[in-house]
Amino acid sequence: MGLKEDAAVKLQEAYSDALNGNETDCNYKEFIDFIIDNSHLTYKYVLFTALLSKATDETINALCLQKKSTLPGAYDARTVCHKVIVPFEMETLGKVLGGSNEPFLNKPARFPELSKSNAVRRGNDQSLLNSLYDNLPQILTSADAYCCLVYLLQKLIAMRDAQESMTIFTVENSSNLPARLFAYMEKALEHSYEGEVLTLLVAGAYHLLYNKPNATVEVHPVNQSGASGREISDLDIYVDGALVVSNELKDKDYSETDVRHAADKVLNAGGNKMFFIEGPRSTPNGDFIQTIEEEYLNRNFLLRVISYKNLLSSIVGSIENVDTHEFMRFMLETAHETKFKEAVIAYLDTLAQEEFGLERETDESETSEEE
Repeated sequence: MGLKEDAAVKLQEAYSDALNGNETDCNYKEFIDFIIDNSHLTYKYVLFTALLSKATDETINALCLQKKSTLPGAYDARTVCHKVIVPFEMETLGKVLGGSNEPFLNKPARFPELSKSNAVRRGNDQSLLNSLYDNLPQILTSADAYCCLVYLLQKLIAMRDAQESMTIFTVENSSNLPARLFAYMEKALEHSYEGEVLTLLVAGAYHLLYNKPNATVEVHPVNQSGASGREISDLDIYVDGALVVSNELKDKDYSETDVRHAADKVLNAGGNKMFFIEGPRSTPNGDFIQTIEEEYLNRNFLLRVISYKNLLSSIVGSIENVDTHEFMRFMLETAHETKFKEAVIAYLDTLAQEEFGLERETDESETSEEE
């Protein structure tokens, strides 16, 4: 067997050990916590790949990202990540790392090997790169790497379980009214969180409108990439695999260039319409909306700049049965899977407790045992 096949076997072995919950002899817990608890998507996959590969084959160099690296112990890290780790994360770990289809195609992984001189944003991202570069070479043996891998998996399992428990709750039946749902949306948008609140609310509304097995509401977090291989706009809706609605969302001032860039992406992807949705903090830099809408209409493309109030009230007003439980479940699950800010998730959850009477379900057996 090759490295890919051996790594798949080793990953299942480590996962079984991680499920047992036994304390591991990992001496790099602080390092692993630093990488995983941070917001940088690609470096989480780089760490996972390095630990799994080193645990599988002691001769590999954990700093290598590509087999063309000139360092001793170079190997095909991309294949291990994309063919072994990615499907495992999707199917078993509930996309806790972010659900990226091809993380090694992102810029931080497109170097032959990790180096402190690799092009990366200063500050936190540079600190993460430095930590990987300093710590990975210290994990010398497969046994050490395996202990680290088990600790990593225990951490990811706990994150997965916490993520799943967030979507187990009840809401008051009286909250299943269009007016109650829209009031929640208006209240939530008192805070922006860099546009993430608007994105999740619109996604939740579309989910209720298109809530059927053959429809998919695909959400792409602000300032993130790699979560989807077919990302077109901020929020794309597919029915039977075909693109039916694209939405670009702005909760800050925007220019004509912003609108054109978003519309052209949809147009180039074969779409024929797009909503450019203004949030409560969004204002155009100039008087260009009518002109640009007419221009694209003449190109057989329906572009409409629309306020969040008009869009959300239209969607909510068109939903046959308003289900606030399903609305919140989809929003919280999507926010976790696509790595929205934890502060955003907590904010929307707390607000739902106030507005919808959202209440977490507890495990009665655990309660009785404690008593």
